[in-house]
Amino acid sequence: MSSVAKVSGAKGYALEEILKTYFARSNYLAVHGIPYVIDGEDVTDIDLWLYERPGAATRRRLIVDIKNRKSPRTAERIVWTKGLQSAVGVDSAIVASPTKSQNMRRFAKSIGVVLLDGDAIGKLTQSETLREETHIPLETLNASIRTIDAGRRSVEWRTTFDRARMSLISGFGSQSANFNLGAAGFFAEQAVTAGARSEAAATALRLLYFTAALVSISLDFVMADHAFRSHEERRQVILDGLRFGQADQAAALAGVKTAIALTRQYADNGNAVAKQIETSFFADAERLPAEVIADHVAKISGKDTAFIVARELEAACFASAVHSFDVLPIDTKAFLGVVLDFNGIAREKIASLTLKASGVQPAPPDKSTTPKEGETGVLFPKRDEKNSA
Repeated sequence: MSSVAKVSGAKGYALEEILKTYFARSNYLAVHGIPYVIDGEDVTDIDLWLYERPGAATRRRLIVDIKNRKSPRTAERIVWTKGLQSAVGVDSAIVASPTKSQNMRRFAKSIGVVLLDGDAIGKLTQSETLREETHIPLETLNASIRTIDAGRRSVEWRTTFDRARMSLISGFGSQSANFNLGAAGFFAEQAVTAGARSEAAATALRLLYFTAALVSISLDFVMADHAFRSHEERRQVILDGLRFGQADQAAALAGVKTAIALTRQYADNGNAVAKQIETSFFADAERLPAEVIADHVAKISGKDTAFIVARELEAACFASAVHSFDVLPIDTKAFLGVVLDFNGIAREKIASLTLKASGVQPAPPDKSTTPKEGETGVLFPKRDEKNSA
């Protein structure tokens, strides 16, 4: 039985897993189940968020609404998804619905929504390749997180995982990179302290891979506008983004400079206080070990390496047996290593832990190669064109 079929009997969830696999094998980074929250109120979940890298200076983000019901209300879903696309600021929207109506196809096209209708869904759901048991479903990971949080009498893991995904639709770029660097550090520490062969260690390792994937894809997005700049200019863009939350230092510091100017003008002994604030602010920024990330990403940003690394790490998170550090491709290990360095966590602690943790797949003989653009890596089996939809 495939892992998709194990998902608590829900047709919608099963179709989400199939479509996630399809888009992942079509060279997208695919993330599903992203909570969309406004003013603390849960509005909806984004079934699938897709990221594509067509070229050195081009990126595309898409959302997919998936409904596999007898009465899918397709027109309503098309309108809703078009509005959601505008609200979260992505480039395109797709609706997957079992309808086979020509009118719905024309309507979707007229407002700029792609409709995956019943015929397309039928082909995808019948594909044996897409139903292979090569990953765990999101609900399995969520169940493990709930169990761990219950044991800790906390919601810290769940909240961190949700906020990591939410950063893709709110502050995507330097802000999401910053948040997920912290989240990756949190889950790395949890993996180290959880204890060998524990379920918590294995789950923390999955979440470390996932949040590191979001760091990589966030920085890939930041670098799209700077693809043809010099190495030093790209490095400075990353430094500014990590230290000030924005790649444009002047824009990032505008509010700080305004606050300092107001302090200088209105506070008692304003000049001295303003100078102290300015000095302390920049000293704190300099203490952030952003160079370790900036040096590495600037070096690889001229290629599609960050995109490939993100896909490999996301796949490692949901692999049937969680992979050890050593089984990852060399570029992926290198990136994960600098994320650990940034957080002050010894790589050896993660590498030694993963070889002992529950459910961890040991490293095969060394294959220190990274897939070139268009090729598949060790975590992405080659597509079977005969069976693929």
